[in-house]
Amino acid sequence: MTGTHSLSALLAPRNVVIVGASERSAWSAGSFSNFARLGFEGQVYLVNRKGGTVHGQPAHRSCAEIGEQVDLALLLVAAEAVPNALRDIAAAGIRFAVVLAAGFDEIGANGRAMQQQITELALELGVTCVGPNCLGFINLVDKVPAWSGRMAELTTGAMAVVSQSGATAHTIAAFAAQQNIGVSHVVSTGNESMVDTTTMATILIEDERVRSVAMFIESIRDARTFRSLARRAAELGKPIVALKIGSSELAAEIAQSHTGALVGDDRLVDAALRQFGVIRVRSLEQLVMTAGLLSRTGPLATGDLGVVSMSGGACDLVADRADASGVRLPILADATRARLAELLPEFCTLRNPLDSTGAASAKPELFRDSIFAIADDPSVAIVAAIHVHPTEERGEAIKARLRIDAPALAGSATPVILLDQTIATIDPGTVRNLEELGIPLAMTGLDHVVEAAGHAIWWSRWLRKDHLPTASAPDLSYLAGAGGVWSEAESLALLVEHGVPVVPYAHVRDEEAAVEAAGRLGSPLVVKLVSPDIVHKSDVGGVLLGVDSPEAVRRAYRQVQAAVLAVPGAQSEGALISSMRSGGVEMIVGVVRDQQWGLTLAVGLGGVLVHVIDDSVLRTLPVSETDVRQMLSELRGKALLDGVRGSKPVDLDALVAAILNVASLAERLGDSLESIEINPFRVEGSTVEALDASIVWAPRGSDEAHP
Repeated sequence: MTGTHSLSALLAPRNVVIVGASERSAWSAGSFSNFARLGFEGQVYLVNRKGGTVHGQPAHRSCAEIGEQVDLALLLVAAEAVPNALRDIAAAGIRFAVVLAAGFDEIGANGRAMQQQITELALELGVTCVGPNCLGFINLVDKVPAWSGRMAELTTGAMAVVSQSGATAHTIAAFAAQQNIGVSHVVSTGNESMVDTTTMATILIEDERVRSVAMFIESIRDARTFRSLARRAAELGKPIVALKIGSSELAAEIAQSHTGALVGDDRLVDAALRQFGVIRVRSLEQLVMTAGLLSRTGPLATGDLGVVSMSGGACDLVADRADASGVRLPILADATRARLAELLPEFCTLRNPLDSTGAASAKPELFRDSIFAIADDPSVAIVAAIHVHPTEERGEAIKARLRIDAPALAGSATPVILLDQTIATIDPGTVRNLEELGIPLAMTGLDHVVEAAGHAIWWSRWLRKDHLPTASAPDLSYLAGAGGVWSEAESLALLVEHGVPVVPYAHVRDEEAAVEAAGRLGSPLVVKLVSPDIVHKSDVGGVLLGVDSPEAVRRAYRQVQAAVLAVPGAQSEGALISSMRSGGVEMIVGVVRDQQWGLTLAVGLGGVLVHVIDDSVLRTLPVSETDVRQMLSELRGKALLDGVRGSKPVDLDALVAAILNVASLAERLGDSLESIEINPFRVEGSTVEALDASIVWAPRGSDEAHP
């Protein structure tokens, strides 16, 4: 694929040719008119096989006839005509093309073969194609509408839109315009034969005129590249907001592993995006509102959401919405409350959200001064000032009131949103009034704005944290051997060798060795079968608890050997004798390889609870200490770690260190690793011990390409 540095020229061509221009085509007429409507400063050439006059100007029979340098071709020809069109533009020295035609990968095997053919042809000719089955792109900041069909009236700004779906890209940009949110670029990538959404976003994030990227994603084709995009966006302090749709099964399931069952595709996508600092939203409205808000505020300072209203009902609505969305409304500082007490009547309740009551309606300076006070509170990062917008229909009275409030809406160091409660179009008349009043940030829809503010606060907080993963030691992939499943004994030995704490144990191969080991370990003991062919040992009677005498050890050894013999084809490798533990919190810590996202860490409540309450959290590797601490805080059963009903709280430092050791080991074991599972991983106070473990390898020589 062409490098992103070269592709930046794709989005800003100096001259463009429309191939397949025709008076009979609405696509052609709309595409051609877009250039004049947006004010494109270059030359737009037309190509029609019959020549003549099209859209009021002469049409060339081929691109070669143009005789001038052209940077981009907009191909409006049918699918079967695309190969010849590519040859024509290549002969004319045109290196970029937008391909409108459908009828390729999206229709099945035949279309997929056709798409492969045109992709190979384009590569051979040195032409980079956007699409096929896409509408193209609109570069508003450079006034380039390489868009198939007529585009809507859009507002120029700093939010870039990237979408696989062209119609959805257009809908996103049109809704943004209705909310007076400006966009810099609107890009559709269609079937992504050569250029995908991640590549486009990578180009756009480097543009200094772009302050946020809104992505509508049907699939993430290369998780590693996407992670690089997210990392670069974080370096630049620019948010990526993503509406990721669709779900699929894991490409490779680890049948022997509980951890494999914990890693569900959409849960993993959700965890990965959160880990990368990508804001995931669930609706087009949230996509626009969140990316649009951040395109104007940039990263927020430390703090949460402050609210000022003249309605107690609006305050109640905000409180409910914030609670449902996990958005914090901080308690105001004593100094802020004292300041408000001097401003507002005695009957006002001095809290956040603040109801300044009808007194502020009668005396607008009270509303203004309340905004200033809330905005200055050290726990507030952004303020929503709930007030109707200055529409033409509302007349001069509202404008006069807002003229008094404008200094607080525009002059505060903390961003302040003028929030109209119900979602509505911010029409041109309202925009003019806002500009006249000098109010820079106005939005509509209480629910949407509270959620968008919450997303902005979360991302800003994420940006301030340390997300650097710990360094890994040299590669240990040579340990994979012939592949398959390692026994518990082999797995525990590897954990011990690499610093993961393990319960005291001994691997024995006869009764006498079992008795000798029991004497060293003390009682009570656990005796377990050892077989690479049996992972879930308790299911076949291969685990005996509370063994407390030499004779009991002998009987237990014989019993677990009999359990192995009862499983057809299973081979015995002796028994595992270990100290028996009780109390504490049983967890599961595992790593599974997902074909798309690579090695994925799962941490949750383990033992039998893994089957009952499904309380686990995921992250892709590598992970940092910050990541692991965040994972533990997200567990629904976190209270168990904090200590309940007299139990000792867990030493989180020790637990985090142990989990990081497991994650680091998994990375170092290389591409042959399929999974590591420790279940239970017992934690009590500062004691952290693996009580059982399993390692699964891919067969050596496997053709699977791991990310």
